[in-house]
Amino acid sequence: MISKKILLFGIVTAIAFSLSAGFQSINAAPITLDVNKTKSPGPGFGNENIGTATIDAANTKTTITANITAKPGQDKIFEAWLVDEGGSNYKVSLGQVIDGSLQYTANLVNPFTFTQFIITEEPKSDKDPNAASTFAGADLPKPQFGQ
Repeated sequence: MISKKILLFGIVTAIAFSLSAGFQSINAAPITLDVNKTKSPGPGFGNENIGTATIDAANTKTTITANITAKPGQDKIFEAWLVDEGGSNYKVSLGQVIDGSLQYTANLVNPFTFTQFIITEEPKSDKDPNAASTFAGADLPKPQFGQ
């Protein structure tokens, strides 16, 4: 009977360890990016700076703040996104930029799988959950694991 209890304890301990190993914390130095208007014509971002964005990942909490000096067009709003450009092209909405400011905090498993921070200009009464065309943004640095 004791051996079954020891075996059961070993199995429970192994499961608990494997579950906790899956919730790795990320501690990276905060990065601040220049947010530039998109090139016209062509892909990518130009040299016209319209603000900054800071990404701070500590443990499992990611905080993204942005200050945008540009103003959206009449009956438009700015929305911020993280994008896996050139990969899956998956986009995560960070919310509306209100009065030039964005504050976003979430538990993200790995925010560094994304390659861009972008700003889109959306209609005020937009019902489409997809991103409109990119107004401005910044390329994220490639992750440097283990530092």
